[in-house]
Amino acid sequence: MIAATILSAGRSTRMGHPKALLLYRGRTFLQGILDAAEAAGLRRILAVGADANEILRGHDLRGVSVVTNTQMDAGPIGSIRAAIREIIDDPVEAVVVWPVDLPHVSLNTIERLKDAFARTGGPIVVPVYEGLRGHPAIFGRDVFDELLDEGLSDGAKTVVNQSSSRVIEVPVEDPAVVSDLNTPEEYEELLRLEDRRRGEPG
Repeated sequence: MIAATILSAGRSTRMGHPKALLLYRGRTFLQGILDAAEAAGLRRILAVGADANEILRGHDLRGVSVVTNTQMDAGPIGSIRAAIREIIDDPVEAVVVWPVDLPHVSLNTIERLKDAFARTGGPIVVPVYEGLRGHPAIFGRDVFDELLDEGLSDGAKTVVNQSSSRVIEVPVEDPAVVSDLNTPEEYEELLRLEDRRRGEPG
């Protein structure tokens, strides 16, 4: 089994609004990812901050494990650690680390990452678009202990960059994996691109 760890504990200071609650294709970012992870057959773990009532309200959390990032100052690695601790004793082979501001990653991309992990055993699988590594990334159980190490200098990147030989790169035709959605302007650009896509002849 592979679990999806949805990172939704960030403060969204540059966006000025919780990114989990932004709308895309008629759903919040968070609900879109929850639905996509379910469609991909992933166990779903939602990592939130200590004050998450606004984010949790109004979402379908049936079958979703909610964990709290108690290491907010550590950044995303705090959420990853909380999720790993949630499943460390369960038969979970790997976690897909899926930031909440990537609701537009295609299901095909997730399936390709899963297939690459199943084929190679990882332990780390990352999507690559036009030569750039992106997210979501898969971390196998072999590196769980490393991710739990409190001494990481640069969070999960430290684990990824430790040895290139254990990182499986999966080329994808999905620009979403390298997109940044941190400001209102970047969000507006995402919506413009979606409107343009909808307007293209099918």
